[in-house]
Formats: sequence, C-alpha cells, structure tokens
Amino acid sequence: MKWISTIKKIGPKAISPEDRVVILFGESANEELADVSVIQEFDADTPAASIVLKKGDTITIDGITYDIEYTGSLVNSNLKKLQHASLFFTTEVPKKPMSNAIYVDCPADQEMPVFRVDDEIVYEHL
Repeated sequence: MKWISTIKKIGPKAISPEDRVVILFGESANEELADVSVIQEFDADTPAASIVLKKGDTITIDGITYDIEYTGSLVNSNLKKLQHASLFFTTEVPKKPMSNAIYVDCPADQEMPVFRVDDEIVYEHL
C-alpha cells in the first residue's frame, strides 16, 4: 500500500545537509516547529490515519527511493496523529535509535534529496 503526502511548506531551518536529518510535520505544527520542519499534507485518498511503515518499506522523495532500515516505536502513531517523523539519511542505525525516527539507507557520499513545495513524498508498505 502507498501513502502520498504533498510538501506544503519548508521552514527556513528545515534542511540540514550536515546533520542529514529532516523533520516532517503536518500542518498543525506550531510556528516554532514549522521553522525547522518540512510541512506535509497527506492525500485524502491515502490518509495518514491508515499508515503503517516498517523496516524494508520505502520512502520516495525527489524521485529517489530509499529503503527504510529502521522505524522507531512512535513513528506510525506520530504519523497518524501529527504527520510527524524525523528522517535520518544514513547507512547506520545507532545502538539507541530515536523512537520518532525513520532511518533510510543513504550513504554519506550520496546527497540528500531535494525537498520542494508541492512535491510528493511517497511512503510504501511492501
């Protein structure tokens, strides 16, 4: 199953290529969170309320598909309620991964995807 969100806003401090992490939130994010987040809105045909992600699923951003290496214990509930997750672009999942994080396979020498307003993020449960 696929879930599709559209990028509605990109906060001025949202993209940090050095940190290789992007915070995703829904449109209910307050101003402080919106400044450091990519704001997304899920398509009515694929509402966030039904999302289920796990290791082995994929996320496609900017035409690039990333394999999910780890989903934290709070990811699915946070996506359903707040459309929130933190995306880490890395090849290694830490020994103590964040409970609200999705770790996707992206080598350090590979650039992060480009996030643009009106582009889609496709989450696919395989």
